[in-house]
Amino acid sequence: MYPFKLKAATKDYVWGGIKLKEFYGKESDGDVVAESWEVSCHPEGPSTIANGQYEGITLAEVLEANPRYKGTNSEKFPFFPILVKLIDAKTNLSIQVHPADEYALEHEGQFGKTEMWYIVECEKGAGVYCGFKKPVSKEVLRASLVDGTVTELLNFVEVKKGDCLFIPSGTVHAICGGCVICEIQQNSSLTYRLYDYGRVDKTGKPRQLHIDKAVEVTDVNKVVKPNGETRAIDDKTVRLAQCKYFTTDKVVSDGSASFDVGEESFLTVTCVEGEGEFVYNGKRYDVKTGDTYFLPAGIGEVVFEGVAELITARV
Repeated sequence: MYPFKLKAATKDYVWGGIKLKEFYGKESDGDVVAESWEVSCHPEGPSTIANGQYEGITLAEVLEANPRYKGTNSEKFPFFPILVKLIDAKTNLSIQVHPADEYALEHEGQFGKTEMWYIVECEKGAGVYCGFKKPVSKEVLRASLVDGTVTELLNFVEVKKGDCLFIPSGTVHAICGGCVICEIQQNSSLTYRLYDYGRVDKTGKPRQLHIDKAVEVTDVNKVVKPNGETRAIDDKTVRLAQCKYFTTDKVVSDGSASFDVGEESFLTVTCVEGEGEFVYNGKRYDVKTGDTYFLPAGIGEVVFEGVAELITARV
């Protein structure tokens, strides 16, 4: 057992930029890296262990062979519960919504998605859409999708570095251009698009919309405010979000920080700023901006030495 450094799977969606490749160390054959799936056991983009005994093996394969590494809190889920991403939105993502588990299981045969966004960096004036300016009816929502005016109904939130937004399933949302985000979410790729600005994919075809299902699952009363879930845990740690799927914190190390990882859950650690080293069992593991580590459940105390901002997630 040791700290697993992870190699992310990358995605080159049409709205992506170059920051994750140029400044966060993500590998890709093309210039665009829209998303890096940092901690992923999802078949559409599994992350791979990049160091030690398990180097070159997917995280999913290691956890299947060693389920205790997930921790006892994960036993209630029929799958590895979370997916951690870095996202570079050069332009706006589609206006979208994710269903809750009950609807998703009934209609899609997979789980829904609740997620959390942490703003790693952003351009001046950049923001996100989260919910509505005021409650609307589903009829008004559907009409706005037909005539292309849906963004006039949505709540636009201008963001700054360090902001956090918790996005429960059923919340209409979109990351807008100029944002780099760390996202913690349920382990699901299920997305319903309501509106996509008339864009086309690489083949020149309009990207698929899912208007009927999207309107059905949308909470038309939902408004999301930034930092509504955050609270200080201690002088180094801020709780960003907590739900039945994940708990995520920001840890600011001004020289050192300690992580005590018990049998109940693994801990993922993504470095979004700075650098340092993990120290465990007499060995050192380099950490730089853009790196993500998976600390197996039961590993015990792992010390970070360095100056950095770290986003953690566990069950």
